[in-house]
Amino acid sequence: MESLTNDTEILAFDQLGVKTGLHFQGSVQGILPIGPNGVSAFDTLAPSPFSEPEIAAGMISYDYTLNHQGLNSNVSCSYAQTRPFVFQGLDPGYNLAIQYNISCASLGGAEALTNVGAFRSVYSNNTLVYWACKDEIPTASTYTMYLAGLNGYAHTVGNITCVINPIQSAIYSVMYRSTEDIFTATEANASSPITFSTLINNALVGLGGLISDSQNYETNLFAGTIIELGLKSFGTQAEQPPHQYLSLYEHMIQGIIEYEVCPVNYSSAFLSLIVSPLR
Repeated sequence: MESLTNDTEILAFDQLGVKTGLHFQGSVQGILPIGPNGVSAFDTLAPSPFSEPEIAAGMISYDYTLNHQGLNSNVSCSYAQTRPFVFQGLDPGYNLAIQYNISCASLGGAEALTNVGAFRSVYSNNTLVYWACKDEIPTASTYTMYLAGLNGYAHTVGNITCVINPIQSAIYSVMYRSTEDIFTATEANASSPITFSTLINNALVGLGGLISDSQNYETNLFAGTIIELGLKSFGTQAEQPPHQYLSLYEHMIQGIIEYEVCPVNYSSAFLSLIVSPLR
């Protein structure tokens, strides 16, 4: 939704935030906002004007900006001619369930999915499979993710290869506006050259589990969501999905990774407060 609306869509997290949930405009960038209207469990902000009840009660409207530690990465996807998966039936003669993996070494890479020998999934008329490898490139440690649609998804999904850059820590300015009750993050102010291999490995394992668990006997919810958005936005598919669908996969994967790593991304902040006239 965010990718189709140029960051104007409001993302709501109903179980977070102080009163009515947490509302974020645009990408969350791996941030769970702190401060008076953020996630109270993570709020390490020193005492501020909001700490004084008589002052807070007199505020008609207010904005505040905090510099948060977030995450910086990106995903780039393309269609492929083949799929390097190895499949094994879990119920010989019935084909109701499969397990699958990829030999990363055969592709010139290394295993990225820690402690995962294979994923298991329902085998249906529309099945989506997933794997990820770490690329052995001396100058950059990137990751390659593989998606493949089976049966009906062979045409509506196809074979997709995505390159994921390592996660880096970055500082974002996040503004809260009380009149709209929303948070908004700017572009990164600074990035660290340090990458977090364990973090991205765990996020990729979680992504694989999500895709596997999203499979049922009719469809895969991960793929189905993208196909539905694509049909509404780009029209009827031809023999192969249009190139525009790749942007949906990129944003979906990026958004899931950002959301997965939110809880481990601690924040440090500076407060800048602008308050409307008091009563």
